[in-house]
Amino acid sequence: MTRRKAKEIVEDVDDVVSALTGQRIAYWGKKVWDGLRTKWHEGEVNSENGENPYAVLGLDPNCTPTDIISRYRELAKKYHPDGSEPNEKKFKRIQKAYEKLCLERNMR
Repeated sequence: MTRRKAKEIVEDVDDVVSALTGQRIAYWGKKVWDGLRTKWHEGEVNSENGENPYAVLGLDPNCTPTDIISRYRELAKKYHPDGSEPNEKKFKRIQKAYEKLCLERNMR
């Protein structure tokens, strides 16, 4: 199987959508493609919600479970609503990333 460019895949999907619904989907501009390419190469696109849990926690994929736990505790303490730099959105992202890594690595 050959590797295809994302733009070719979207064009094929557009053809299918057009055939089924009679409407075309909007093509994404160059800026969007470049942004997706950058995120993909930086490892930010990997899971269902579009975020790599290692990137969210700022960890290397080869890290140990102890590293994951200590980094989670450090970030949770910092961004918790009662912490030094309260930020509920970041705190929730950190929690989800930690939970995903715990499930992947059978840490619970």
